[in-house]
Amino acid sequence: MTTAQPPGMLRKFAPGIFWFAALAVVLLVLLHESLFMGKGLVAAGAILQWPPWNHEIHPANSLLSDQYLTFLPTQEFVHQQKSLPLWDPNLCCGVPNLGSIQGALLSPIRLLFSPLNPFSANGPSAFLKLCLAGWFTMFYVRLIGVSRAAALLAGIIFSLSGFMIVWLGHPQVNSAIWLPLLLYFAEKSFKDGHANAFAPPALRAWAGFAVAFAFMILGGHPPTVIHISIVLFVYFIFRCMANRDGQEFRRLTLLIASVTLGLFLAAPQILPFLEYYRQSSAAESSALTARWSSHLTFTSLIHFLLPNVLGNPARGFEDLPKLLGWHEVDNFNERTGYVGIVPLFMATSAILLRRCKFTKFFFSLAIGSMLVIYGVWPLPIVLRALPILRDVNQARLLLIVGFSMAILAALGWDEFFDRMRASRRTLTATIGFCIPVSIAILCFWIITGPKIHTLDSAQRDFFDGQLLILAAGMAVVFLLALWPSHWKAEIIMVVCLAWTAADLLCFGMGYNPALPRNLYYPRTPAIDWLGRDHSLFRVFGEGAALPANSAEVFGLSDARGCDFMTVRHYEELIKGTAGEFFFYRSPSVLPKTLPLLNVKYLLFTHVVPLDPALYELVYSKEVFIYRDKECLDRAILVFNYQVEPNQATALAKVSSPEFKPREVLLLDQEPPSAKSLIARQDGETTAASSVRILSYEPDAITMDASLPRPGFLLLLDTYFPGWTATVNGKPAPVLRADYNFRAISLPAGKSSVSFTYRPASFRLGLWLCGLGILAVVALCFLPWKKKHRVSMVND
Repeated sequence: MTTAQPPGMLRKFAPGIFWFAALAVVLLVLLHESLFMGKGLVAAGAILQWPPWNHEIHPANSLLSDQYLTFLPTQEFVHQQKSLPLWDPNLCCGVPNLGSIQGALLSPIRLLFSPLNPFSANGPSAFLKLCLAGWFTMFYVRLIGVSRAAALLAGIIFSLSGFMIVWLGHPQVNSAIWLPLLLYFAEKSFKDGHANAFAPPALRAWAGFAVAFAFMILGGHPPTVIHISIVLFVYFIFRCMANRDGQEFRRLTLLIASVTLGLFLAAPQILPFLEYYRQSSAAESSALTARWSSHLTFTSLIHFLLPNVLGNPARGFEDLPKLLGWHEVDNFNERTGYVGIVPLFMATSAILLRRCKFTKFFFSLAIGSMLVIYGVWPLPIVLRALPILRDVNQARLLLIVGFSMAILAALGWDEFFDRMRASRRTLTATIGFCIPVSIAILCFWIITGPKIHTLDSAQRDFFDGQLLILAAGMAVVFLLALWPSHWKAEIIMVVCLAWTAADLLCFGMGYNPALPRNLYYPRTPAIDWLGRDHSLFRVFGEGAALPANSAEVFGLSDARGCDFMTVRHYEELIKGTAGEFFFYRSPSVLPKTLPLLNVKYLLFTHVVPLDPALYELVYSKEVFIYRDKECLDRAILVFNYQVEPNQATALAKVSSPEFKPREVLLLDQEPPSAKSLIARQDGETTAASSVRILSYEPDAITMDASLPRPGFLLLLDTYFPGWTATVNGKPAPVLRADYNFRAISLPAGKSSVSFTYRPASFRLGLWLCGLGILAVVALCFLPWKKKHRVSMVND
């Protein structure tokens, strides 16, 4: 009996495993280059067109610049540290590394692949993310009662949908993959708690919901978290209205408790992010972009049928809209929500033939999302009045549309084939699908048809190829409608699944390029030249020279930096104002406060007329490098100070050419022990003073200093809450100096100094996370009551 049990278990679970494995095989085809051919799923090849690489290449995908200019350099920095640095000293004179949530440093998938370098990790990581997205979708639709074949269809659609493909290398997908799992646990809580909302199985479902909610937050994209959270709340209201069993208040309590528990679990990421957000200009930059007013045009609806017909950044021909007179949204990523032709037909079948509560909900969810995406009046006005939603790009609701279409397609699949077995024809669904498709194609042809003759042969072949893919998909739809009654339905099911996979693979293949190792941030003579200087210094590139963030791939520090958040004081120090989104990606002028930035080398793409008394040309090959002869060391000693509490006045003083950072320190408040610092002996010089940096790590700095009299140590790193200091082992207050930097007061004589970054936000987050873990464990191992076990057996 015991030896026969494992084969029986295998026979029981093998059919389910087969469908999940089938989805994995499809995704292996999509990512085969980065999984089996030694390439990396990194878009960094486009960096080669920038100086100092200067290669005349066409980027594999010009829209993925955020990956190689922002995300990949940060990943490389973290990997090189062999730890989890909370601070990144290589950008903008130092920025919070964990606080910049888009890095997703605590994302479970990121942590799983952290031993691998980003080049090797991104392919397997993308594969796992898409597998989880598809598998979770299959779990959910199986729970609401669809067949295994329909579940596979839904998994293929969501994991290969337009949103998931175009944002695969961005943090959006890190958060999006948890949507179906969250719905699964929410639905399971209703099913397991139908008699008692506080039944142990229901509580376990809510515990799973909390964990998935935390993982979604740790994915690193707050706007996607906001969209999904709204969907979850709407789904909860829908299920409560469908049940109406008098337990709505109990379930609402459990929902609030579960969300709170999820926030506790994600607190080590949330609290540092909120701290950074308060210290940044993100609110101003979001307001200036006026995201509430941005929406897609109705002409972009054609991309649900023909995603590439007007060009694709990975395939070219992006000039087709202009040539054909079609008004189009420029950003392909923002306008694309393709889910395939057959899935659209199956979703239509669900809407027309299956009048169940889930069909109504997901159809309403898709329509509501589309109204917001396309800016139907008065929704933009409403969004402008909402404090959080007005700062979110609503075009990203294409995620919700794609997921809703996947669920509707699964529901429609079962309904269509059930009707097909009974009547052998389902003309209602076919006609209901073909009429709007025909109208859309007719409108598209009326506008573009007269100008097709202006296209050259390559453009025409590309254009015709996209129409051919649509025609093939419509042929499969007609095959469904005209399927001979004496043929088995299983054959057409296989055809539909195979075509859906092929259709979406055709769309997704190559959009996220796989790169050979030798093209991944290759070193150049100029980079090697800079690397031979082992002192602590920063570089500054004008315009396109050594793009912002890329320097830290090679262990160099840059006074520039590119992220969606920047420390407000640093941004004001550089530009005089704050609120620029993606601050300082390609500066065109040198900042007035350059002497304060520890910039030793300036990089230009051409010879520039700099003052030879201050700057020396030291390298002139693929880029031109100038050395600042009067570059300040990273740490200096200053013996005089002024207090200027007014920020505008302080900024004006440090930006003035007359400001001498070696001679006077500008503080925003009176330092402790001010009398001893002011006291000095006449004729005493500072020649005997010295400071030496012994260790410089992202989160900890140690140095020795020797002073003939009391003074200050100025560290030209960004001041930020969480930095503490000790002098000779005793705590010393860290002062904001020269508007943006850190300073401490030192006594006369020799001192041992250390700076440490251990923000209270992170420590508190760890405590809250620990409490959350204990709560989840308690819920998962809650003892069963005997009478509950009996009732479950009877059920």
